[in-house]
Amino acid sequence: MSSVVILMVAFAAAVLCLVPGVAEACSVCFSAREENRVAFIATTGFMTAMPFVLVGSLGWWLRARVLEHEQSERESAENDRKTTEPR
Repeated sequence: MSSVVILMVAFAAAVLCLVPGVAEACSVCFSAREENRVAFIATTGFMTAMPFVLVGSLGWWLRARVLEHEQSERESAENDRKTTEPR
């Protein structure tokens, strides 16, 4: 590897080590503002609930489709029975 590539990698690693300190990514640790703490808690609750909502919605939709299919099968079998019964 050339020395330029090694120098660029070292520079990138140094920048990445300094970025979290500048960004102050933790809204609870670095900010005493109530708005930030409320936003942090609200988004945490939202992201916690979202998988359950998505999986529950998928389950509800699949159940509705199965019930709809079973109902159409029953109606079809009933119609077939009516047309094949002797008169």
